[in-house]
Amino acid sequence: MKKAIWTLALAAVVWGGAAATPAAAQEDAVLLVAPARFEVMQVAFDVARRYPTVLVSYQGAPAAPTLHVWNGYEWMALALADYQGGAFLQSYPGRTVFLGGDDLLPASLREIGAWCPRSTQIPVLERHALVNAIGSYLPFTPADWRWFAGRYNLTLKNVNAEKAEAARRETWYDGAGQPQEPPPSFFKYFTRSRRRASAAPIQPVEVAPEDVVETPAP
Repeated sequence: MKKAIWTLALAAVVWGGAAATPAAAQEDAVLLVAPARFEVMQVAFDVARRYPTVLVSYQGAPAAPTLHVWNGYEWMALALADYQGGAFLQSYPGRTVFLGGDDLLPASLREIGAWCPRSTQIPVLERHALVNAIGSYLPFTPADWRWFAGRYNLTLKNVNAEKAEAARRETWYDGAGQPQEPPPSFFKYFTRSRRRASAAPIQPVEVAPEDVVETPAP
C-alpha cells in the first residue's frame, strides 16, 4: 500500500479570503518552496512521502511569481500576500526550505520570517545534490536515505564511517588526547548514479551541507 502523503494531515488550505489564526507552529513539519520543474517537483513530492510537508510551487517572472499550493489532491492558486502572511495555513510549519538560486527564487518568497524564522535556501537543483542538501537539513533517518537511494538508483556513502575510522586511529601520541567518537548523526551523501534514474513520474498521491563529490559510481 502506498504511504499516504502528509500534507492534508499537516495543514488545511484556507479556502476563504480571511486569514485563519494558527493555534501553534507544527515544529516537525516543513514548508517546501520549489520551482515548477518536473525533476525538482518529483523530489519535493518524494520528500512529502517521507516527511510532513506543505508544497508550494512558483513559476513566471521573479517580480510577479505565480504561486500554487498542493492541497493533497490538486494544485490550488495562491496569492502572494496570502503566502507571505501564512493565511493559507491553519498551523505553521517549523521550518522552510527554499529551492533555487538567487537568480531563480523570487526575493518576495523569502519574506515569511514573521511566521517561519527557521529557513534555508538550496541553490542546487540537480537531483542527487538536491536530496543531499534537503536530507542534511531535515532529520532524515537511515531508512530515509536508503529509500531515496533505491528510488533514484543512487550510490549511498556513509560519511560517519570515515569519521569513525579516523577517530579509531587517534592515539595519545598524536597529541589529541583521548580518542573521540564522531557525533551520532546520520549524515550521508549521494554520488551520481552511473545509470539514468528510472523513478516513476509524479502522480496525484492518495492522501550548507558539506560539498558532495560528484563522481560516477563504480
